[in-house]
Amino acid sequence: MPNTPVPATAEGMPKFNRSEIMKDAWREYRREKAYNLRYGYPAEFMPFSQCLRLAWRVAKSRAHEAAQRAADMARKAGERIIALRKALEELDCKSFRFAITPERRELESELASLLKEAA
Repeated sequence: MPNTPVPATAEGMPKFNRSEIMKDAWREYRREKAYNLRYGYPAEFMPFSQCLRLAWRVAKSRAHEAAQRAADMARKAGERIIALRKALEELDCKSFRFAITPERRELESELASLLKEAA
């Protein structure tokens, strides 16, 4: 594997708010230190490097969960689009005795809104 640097703007790589990650790390460090000093553990508080590692782990976990939720929503929207198209096809098979215009308009408007969101 060649030792080539990966640009920070590489496609597909999530972008993290490093400022927020540092703030979270410092917040955790201060919280841990205050807790240990309050309960008599003055020399045993967590080092800052460990707090920073924890903050990065939490940020990456949140980014992964957000990506999973977005993928699930896209999958559900795709399934709903397929179901709406199938319902429209089934309406075409109904007898002319039935008034399908209101139902067709409702299905078509929902389908159009889903397609607009997907684009």
